[in-house]
Amino acid sequence: MGVTTVLDLATGWVRDGVVPGVAVAVARHGELLAERYAGKQAAGSGRPVDAATLYPVASITKPFTATAALRLAERGGLSLDEPVRRLVPAFATQPEKREVTPRDLLCHTSGLPKDDSAAEGLWAREADFATLAASAAALPLAYSPGERVAYSNAGYWVLGAAIAAAGEAPFAEVLRTEILGPFGLEATFVDPPAAVYDRIARRYGKTKIVNAPYGRALASPSGGLFATARDLVRFAGVFAAGGLLPDGSRVLSAASVAAMTTDQTDGLPGGIEGVQTWPVCPWGLGWDVKGQKTHHWTGDLTSPGTVSHPGQSGCLLWADPSTGLAVAVLANRDLGTGWAAVPARWARLSNAIIAAATTEDPLMAVPG
Repeated sequence: MGVTTVLDLATGWVRDGVVPGVAVAVARHGELLAERYAGKQAAGSGRPVDAATLYPVASITKPFTATAALRLAERGGLSLDEPVRRLVPAFATQPEKREVTPRDLLCHTSGLPKDDSAAEGLWAREADFATLAASAAALPLAYSPGERVAYSNAGYWVLGAAIAAAGEAPFAEVLRTEILGPFGLEATFVDPPAAVYDRIARRYGKTKIVNAPYGRALASPSGGLFATARDLVRFAGVFAAGGLLPDGSRVLSAASVAAMTTDQTDGLPGGIEGVQTWPVCPWGLGWDVKGQKTHHWTGDLTSPGTVSHPGQSGCLLWADPSTGLAVAVLANRDLGTGWAAVPARWARLSNAIIAAATTEDPLMAVPG
């Protein structure tokens, strides 16, 4: 069974009414192997999902934010192990936060809570980026720094403020300059213009502000990105290729790729509250590292070196350096409904893709 054929699994999700629409892209070493589009961008809209459809990818934004931090670090703009307060002075409001570093924020060991309880009220007032970042920076810690992997959206708001300070420009501008342009991501937006609004799939569930102009312009470093499946596998493929684009040009040093894709958490427990936790939770800088995790969203056949990130809006992105595969699975049904995990739809599709790809190319490394 070929890779194109196994993507029928995703088409079935639309046929069975599990998700309104789906976009899947599979690439290996930068070459697109297969893609599939099915359903509608929004229920009843009449506009079909296609290769140009932009999904609000929610927390898949975090590896992009992390990559911007590493790009700045490569040029001496910041250090991963200096106190965050040197870039975001408001972060030093409590003594226990004074030595929290960008590295802690990147791999979710800062101790900050998952979310800022004030965020929804601030969204209702259409607060700006600086106000939301300041609110996150003022939060008390939920855990001691380094105690556990406690996935934190609030932490990435603080990180976004640090990146803006280090880059001496608004966060959205830094992301465009450091990532979207150099990586050749022409169909990825951190604050999409109105001209592409008709290409954006509607988000259902928790964070609906991305369906309106305010939320789309907010440029959240935690979850504000809009992208096509093709662009996402181009981005993820860089991490399966040691920092290289398909044409061989380097956009990220091998040292940065290694730091982002290897465990930085040294055996700590944790994970994403309300989604999945593990007794040992390896995490890189921005990327989840599979390691020996079981019941993982990338399935059973991806290698321990696989890096990935889910998006609460219903999206998944992963890259496996052992096979050179990069996979984007984009849908617009909130993960809180359990659709991706019960049954294990993401894992089953990932298993089928790995099996098909390694069967089609016997020289492809088998994950070990």
